[in-house]
Amino acid sequence: MGASRLIAQARERFIEAGDFTGGRIREPIEVSWRRSQFFGVDVDKLDPPYRPDVDPGTALSLAARPALDRLESALTGTPMTVILTDARGRVIARRAGEESLNKLLDRIRLAVGFSYAEEYVGTNGIGTALEDKRASHVFGAEHYSARLQGMSCAAAPIRHPLSGRVEGVIDLTCRSAHASPLMTALVQEAAADIAHRLLEDSTERERALLAEFLSATRRAGRPVVTVSDQLVITNPAAARLLQPNDQVTLRDRALELLDSRRDTVDSIVLSSGQVARVRYRPIEVGTVAAGAVIEINLNDEPGQSIRVPPRPEAPWGGLAGRHPSWLNVCQQVETRCRARTWTLLLGEPGVGKLAIAEAAHRRCFSSSHVAVLDASDCEADVPAWLDLLRSHLREPCATVILRHVDRLDHATTRLLTLTLEEEAGVAGSGAWVTATATDETSAAVLELQDFFPVTVAVPPLRHHIDDLRELVPALLQRRQRERRVTCSGEAMQVLLRMAWPGNVAELDRVLGAALLRRRAGQIQVGDLPERCHAITRRILTSLEAVERDAIARALIEAAGDKARAATLLGISRATIYRKIQTYGIDVREQVTARRAPQPAPGAKARYRPA
Repeated sequence: MGASRLIAQARERFIEAGDFTGGRIREPIEVSWRRSQFFGVDVDKLDPPYRPDVDPGTALSLAARPALDRLESALTGTPMTVILTDARGRVIARRAGEESLNKLLDRIRLAVGFSYAEEYVGTNGIGTALEDKRASHVFGAEHYSARLQGMSCAAAPIRHPLSGRVEGVIDLTCRSAHASPLMTALVQEAAADIAHRLLEDSTERERALLAEFLSATRRAGRPVVTVSDQLVITNPAAARLLQPNDQVTLRDRALELLDSRRDTVDSIVLSSGQVARVRYRPIEVGTVAAGAVIEINLNDEPGQSIRVPPRPEAPWGGLAGRHPSWLNVCQQVETRCRARTWTLLLGEPGVGKLAIAEAAHRRCFSSSHVAVLDASDCEADVPAWLDLLRSHLREPCATVILRHVDRLDHATTRLLTLTLEEEAGVAGSGAWVTATATDETSAAVLELQDFFPVTVAVPPLRHHIDDLRELVPALLQRRQRERRVTCSGEAMQVLLRMAWPGNVAELDRVLGAALLRRRAGQIQVGDLPERCHAITRRILTSLEAVERDAIARALIEAAGDKARAATLLGISRATIYRKIQTYGIDVREQVTARRAPQPAPGAKARYRPA
């Protein structure tokens, strides 16, 4: 039996039962298959994420151009394609290859803009090289995805010589029939060439950054920071002023603004509680944005320094959470509320945009008028909705929160802008208006942004996941008249492992479902709804979520017997094994809870089955 057939059989055994017995699998492939399983990669579907905004002027793209040109010249018309990706596995260039091969690559979405990271497509040359941080070759049946079984690839990571950081991957891909052991040597040579050019380019960029930093320090006479993707330089004034968290905030914001290639003035709340006005000025070397000079001014006007209350030790404004990113957003919103600066709050659904705005109002102007108007409610009678808005804006020192403004159509958005413009003279002296939106690219948000000079991004729950330890008790207390039910440590660990695509709102729904099963004592793992027993790092579609929950229920009903659960669902045993692995379903705690002795008649039950 051929080696490829043995690998294919070993892969099938692994997908069905997680068993490698008798398989001749290279260790890097075995480890990669396990990672792919953990990531929840679907073995039958291939749907990598796509982002079209590929910038051909990045440092990596420019450094790689000579190597790509050389390989393209050598490979033109051959059954092999050369691919360049960024550090996240997103394809930023694809060169050479015969027409039929490139059409095949388009069908499997190995094309510019698509990410081939392991967490999306499983074991493959690009993703596995990124995970292992070393050259990788994956041939035929070694691929985790069934769609890639006929392909072979070799890839090498591109490390920056100064930082040691992986900047991207250079890859050669072909049909399995055309694979060659020399592919690995070719990509390693190309990766070394690109790394050398990155070093040469970095030296020029760093000289330019240093010159601009010294010039700004002499000219400004205030705290100055210069940042790039490789380094951070601070003058003594900035070093005394900034905490490590402040430096991270400034650097991240500067790198976000580099693409705009223009000066930007912004405000941030420092760890000290001071509000700093910050000017970001990009530095370009040729056509490449090398970094930015940041000038920091604590004085909005000469002789004045604005401060907000120091970072609170207790949860802010009645909201749970102590993570720096969460507290920084809360303090920014409070500062805007006190100054009556109209503010746009952006963030995923359920992150707490409305809660933050309401908490800021309570802290700053608790006795004044507050109104919440949902843009979704204006469709039935737009004039009446706008009249209601006008009346709220004219209340003394009012706070008006406009929810879901990204849902407005063009005509209603235009009427809203006219209303805000008309009322600005009346409301501007006292009212604080804040708007919330999920889609920052919507036409409504773009049209309204002139009325909201400040934009604050509220982080998703997964970016401050440790706050669950405070959020869970707070949400449970809010749902109960008397605080009787708490969360066990085991159940908390399950909640901490979840991705929470629905953020705090989803967490609240999960706890509500758990309270239906547990009326007193501690919430146990078995009390959590079915979706909590499936751990996957990707966000599932609605259909996949339904399928996951159905399998979890069947497994609980079958007391963990996979064969019986498959019969209940009308699917094969191989399919249920694969789905359990894909969704990371684990119902052992619930099965144990159902097997536990039932309380005697008249005794108080501690567990209520689903």
